[in-house]
Amino acid sequence: MARHPIHGVRKERINLTITPESRRRLKQIAEALNTSQGELLEKWIKAWDKLESVELLGEYLACSGK
Repeated sequence: MARHPIHGVRKERINLTITPESRRRLKQIAEALNTSQGELLEKWIKAWDKLESVELLGEYLACSGK
């Protein structure tokens, strides 16, 4: 039985490279929220503008010299 996409579009598979610690935390957070790691990233991306994360990330990168 095919699943209907909850986002209205078919999702694409991607390959990410992250540290083992980040991978562990991603899994831990997703489990705590009773969701998949992919869905956690989807929700975070959709909330990005509402949380003004772009501005905060820019400030962080400027301060850290990256």
